[in-house]
Amino acid sequence: MQRRAQQDPQAPGTPGGDAAPRAGAARRSVLRGAGALAVLGAAGAGGVGAHRRLRPEPASPAEIPLWSQTVAFTAAGRRQLVGGRAAPLALTPGTRLAAELPDDAPVRARARAFLDATAPWRDHLARAGGGSDPWPDLARSALLDLWVLGEGLPAPVAGWSPSWRYIWPRDAAFCAVALARVGHPARALAVLEHLQSVQADDGWFQARYDPWTGRAPDRRPRQFDGTGLVLWACAEVAEHAGATSTGTETGDDAVPTTRGRIVERLTALIGRSSGALHAATRGGAVLPPVSPDYWETRERSVTLGSMAATLTGLRAGALLTGTDSAHRAAETFTALLEGTFGATGYQRYRAGGGADSALALLDATGCHGVAPRARLRALRHELARPGGGITPGAAWREDGVSWTPSTSLLGLALARSGHRDDASEILRWVAAHRTEAGSLPEKVLHDGRPAEVAPLAWTAANVLLALDELAHA
Repeated sequence: MQRRAQQDPQAPGTPGGDAAPRAGAARRSVLRGAGALAVLGAAGAGGVGAHRRLRPEPASPAEIPLWSQTVAFTAAGRRQLVGGRAAPLALTPGTRLAAELPDDAPVRARARAFLDATAPWRDHLARAGGGSDPWPDLARSALLDLWVLGEGLPAPVAGWSPSWRYIWPRDAAFCAVALARVGHPARALAVLEHLQSVQADDGWFQARYDPWTGRAPDRRPRQFDGTGLVLWACAEVAEHAGATSTGTETGDDAVPTTRGRIVERLTALIGRSSGALHAATRGGAVLPPVSPDYWETRERSVTLGSMAATLTGLRAGALLTGTDSAHRAAETFTALLEGTFGATGYQRYRAGGGADSALALLDATGCHGVAPRARLRALRHELARPGGGITPGAAWREDGVSWTPSTSLLGLALARSGHRDDASEILRWVAAHRTEAGSLPEKVLHDGRPAEVAPLAWTAANVLLALDELAHA
């Protein structure tokens, strides 16, 4: 999802009645209702261990504007970009709702119901944190971002700026798992059922989908990594619901959320995805098809991102189906990954390309013990940017920009692999680089300023999952 703005400069229409950004609106920094979040958001690049300058500033650092401070529902009940280069809007503190929105507005009730369902999870997080870290505040920001980008839609869109206003299967997979973890298994199931409805018969997904039509908005090549990651999400949502659910979810539609019921509802998605992974790799024995990955660029060789997504999908398929052939395929592909990409240090391509943050996909999705832990931790320094986060890969342009999807994914991987201190450092950095309205941006510039799109759903999901791992470790 990293280069979508460069490849898709044309803004789509705004079906569904939501407000489009006001063209040419001047940047404004005042957003009433931001409260204490403004302090953290304006903290810049100093004061926390994760902010140390791990790499010198580039000769020509990128200057990318902040298109919006957040997204909120207006008094008319429509979503709108707020602040940055969009119009200002006074917000009710601690919400993504306009202050002038009536108290009895249905969207206010839906926002309260969403947060109420997460209360047990947030309480546990607060107890586990011990008060020394800003986890409850960061969690609320991520929850609000995930809610505002998904409310009333079949799945969360990546962002609300026009070129991001689509459903990426990759992003949606992480959002579904996060929703299940924080207290919304029925919403998680609804996301996966939507992905089931748009998946092709051969198990592939388009790069992205229009949330209102369910169709691809352009002719981008299909992306094979979505198949593995969505299958992983099916396994995660089913297992978590089976371990925690009492049968239905309070606050959402009364959807049964036991493990068996979820697997039954997702039979077509699980079957098509498992079949596609097995067919494409010949039972785990060959590399998957060449396909774009989260860099959103055309590729000539299989990438580490596609390999990691394929492995996590094969392992998820084995967990969901329990068949001997599925387990053999996962074991065979693990050996293939270790013997190809592992032999050259898990670079972006089998024969080189340098470090790639996609390595974090393995541990982030529970595929532990494949890449050495030291190799995972090394990403924090190999891909460091002066603002304190990391870049997608060593071959990425040297512009000084930190990307929060890659940085937060690394934080999740470190949390799931037991590196609590390293994960906490990254989360503190994320908390300190929110916008003034408290949303999580896609980019952070060399000097610590948030840039371009805010909020971003994938980053919000990664943050929630990392916090969940730290709270339950």
